[in-house]
Amino acid sequence: MQTPEEFRSLVDALREEQLFAVPATEAIEEVTGSAAGLEHEIAAARDVRLFRARVEEALESTLAALLCDIAAEVLGRELQLAPASIAEIVRRAVQRCHGERPVRVRVHPEDMSSLEAGAIETVEDRDLRRGDAVLEVTGGTIDVTLGVRLDAVLRAYR
Repeated sequence: MQTPEEFRSLVDALREEQLFAVPATEAIEEVTGSAAGLEHEIAAARDVRLFRARVEEALESTLAALLCDIAAEVLGRELQLAPASIAEIVRRAVQRCHGERPVRVRVHPEDMSSLEAGAIETVEDRDLRRGDAVLEVTGGTIDVTLGVRLDAVLRAYR
């Protein structure tokens, strides 16, 4: 396919040689104009495809955020009705230590009474919410706060 510039060059060359009549020149100019219009339509189609891709991406992102918000809301209501067993949460976190020795566990002050006195030191942490725990091990920490647990569930869903 020739570009509009190539058509124009051809028309100019033919005019100079006077190899065709005026009506033929008008026909070639019409085709040249159509080619230019076609380029415009192709560019518009590209713009439409790009716009559609951006809208799809925005919808996917918004849907993912909405899913997180709904899950957090449902989970929050469930925890108000039936608070999480902090003892069970800590027990599972200890199992995930994979050989590391737990040093201490931090929990919300109101959750302290739910934990049995054991081999792991338990300390109050007012920065945590009820049902949250942070297990400190020799090599770092294991965060088992509600936000981290919810994020793990949502990542598994995606």
